[in-house]
Amino acid sequence: MMTTRTGSSSSAAAPLERTAGAEAIAVETRQPPTQKLMPSDPSPQPSDRQKPKRWLQAIGVVTVAALAIYVGYRWWSSARNWVTTDNAYVAAHIHTISSRLAGTVQEVLVDENQAVASGSVLARLDSSDFEVKQQQALAQLAQANAHLQRAEAQISQAQAEIAREQAVATRAHQDLQRAESLFQDRTGAISKQEFDQAKSESDAADARLAAARSALASVAALAVAAQAEEKVAQANLRDAELQVSYTEIKAPTAGRIGKKSLETGNRIQPGQALLALVEPDVWVTANFKETQLDRIKLGQHVSITVDALPDRPLKGTVHSLAPASGAQFALLPPDNATGNFTKIVQRVPVKIVLDRQSLADCEGRIVPGMSAVVEVKVRE
Repeated sequence: MMTTRTGSSSSAAAPLERTAGAEAIAVETRQPPTQKLMPSDPSPQPSDRQKPKRWLQAIGVVTVAALAIYVGYRWWSSARNWVTTDNAYVAAHIHTISSRLAGTVQEVLVDENQAVASGSVLARLDSSDFEVKQQQALAQLAQANAHLQRAEAQISQAQAEIAREQAVATRAHQDLQRAESLFQDRTGAISKQEFDQAKSESDAADARLAAARSALASVAALAVAAQAEEKVAQANLRDAELQVSYTEIKAPTAGRIGKKSLETGNRIQPGQALLALVEPDVWVTANFKETQLDRIKLGQHVSITVDALPDRPLKGTVHSLAPASGAQFALLPPDNATGNFTKIVQRVPVKIVLDRQSLADCEGRIVPGMSAVVEVKVRE
C-alpha cells in the first residue's frame, strides 16, 4: 500500500514539473529580442531604427561643411573684388532761401514739398515803401537831367561868346597892325592917340576872349558836376528798382520746397532763413576707411542699395575723393600731438555719382540724408 502511494505521488509530481517547464518556455517566448543578448557579447548591434538616424547625421555634417565652404568662397570672392561700407548717405544741393529786405510778407505762393521751377516767385513782400523810394529816385534823376541840360546850354552859349570875342579880337589885332604901320611911317596919317586907342582896343578884345574862355571852362565844370549828379540819380533809381524787385522772393534753381517757415503777415529781416530748396540731382557720399582707399580709383563702378528701397539696387561711378578726412572738417578737429595718442582709423568721404538711367523710376523717392550701402567694384 505504501508503494502504491509513493508511485501515485511521483506520478502526480511529474505533471507539475511539465507544467512549470511549459510556463517558463512561454515566458521566454514573450520576451523581446533585445532581452536575448548573450552575456558574452561585448558590442550589441544597432537596430533598424538607429541606422536612418546615423545616415541623417552624416548627411547633415556634409551639408554644413559644403555650406561653410560655399559661404567662405563667396566671402573671399567678395572681399577680393569689392570694397564695401555702410557709412554712406545720400546728398544734394540744398539752398537756404532768405530775403534781402526787411518787410512784411504779403503773399506766399508755395507749399511744403512743392516742386518749383528756376526763377519762379515763391513769395511777395509789401512793396509800397519801396515804390515811394523809386518815385523819389525818378524825380531826382529828372532834376539831374535838367541841371545837365542847363549846363550844356551854358556851354553852347559860352562857346558862342568865345567865337564872337575871337572875331572881335581878330579885328582889333588887324586894326592895331594897320595903325602901327601907319604910325611908324611918320607920315602923320594917324596920331599917337589913335595908335594908342587901337592898341587898347586890341588888348580889351584879348581880355574879353580870355574871360569867355574862362566862362566856358567854368560852365564845363558845372556840366561835369551835372553829369555826376545824373549818374548818382541813375544809380539811386537802379537801387530803388532793385529794392522793388527784391520784394519778389524767387527760386534760384529748380527743386522742391522744404522746411518752410514763411506765412502771410510775417515780419522778416534780411538774411532770415525762410525755407529750403532741394535740387533734384542727388549723389552718395560714402565714408570709406583710409585703409580701403588704396583700391578705390576714379571711374570705378559702384553698386548702391538705399535703405529706403532695399529691393531697388542702383548703379553709380566714383567721382572724386574729399581733400581731407571727415575729422579735419569737424568743428573741433583732433590734435594728435597733445596728450596720450590712440591711433584711430580715419574715414575719407568719397563722392559717388548715380547713374541717371538707374534713377528713372526713383525720382523724388531718394532724398538727401538717406542711409545707403555702397559696394565699389575694384576688380573687373
